[in-house]
Amino acid sequence: MVSKKEKDSQIEDFFREEYKNLYRYVYQFVGNCDDAMEVVQDTFLDFYRYICRESSHQCDRALLFFMAKNHAIDVLRRTRTRSTYQQEMAEGKLVPLNVSSPRTPEELLLERERKRCVHEALEQLSKKEQECLALRRWGLSYQEVAQTMHLNSQSVGQVITRALRKFRGIYAQIREDKNAAAKVRAAGRR
Repeated sequence: MVSKKEKDSQIEDFFREEYKNLYRYVYQFVGNCDDAMEVVQDTFLDFYRYICRESSHQCDRALLFFMAKNHAIDVLRRTRTRSTYQQEMAEGKLVPLNVSSPRTPEELLLERERKRCVHEALEQLSKKEQECLALRRWGLSYQEVAQTMHLNSQSVGQVITRALRKFRGIYAQIREDKNAAAKVRAAGRR
């Protein structure tokens, strides 16, 4: 039998391990730091209450991410409109720029353009495909993705493979179109 103090310590360690990935996952849904922090805090609190009620239940990443998704959806329903979300996506505000070292203006511009292309390609995937890719990106196993999304665990691999193939094709086409448009603009200036 695990004491309450040991269980609390295990849960605290689990929260520390999962905090960054959960925050990033939630941020993709809500699009701003304040709402993401609120969702993560509410999720951890609900998760803690749930674990305390279940005497033999282990810390479960899939359940944590599932709870976070539900909290994020609630926040979106309360505070966001679809047009605001689309505007922020177009402006590139939903992808934080992680700069580890100083970059030139040209490098920053190229990075921003690449991120816009990624967002355009991701938007053309189904919501199910987008979510599967996001969950895998944040380290969940196929089984955990299946549990989080209430899918058959054997179908997760197929969804992810199809989504990646579809994404690569769309992304390549977007880049090709943007490069062709840039060449046309450059030729027009001569």
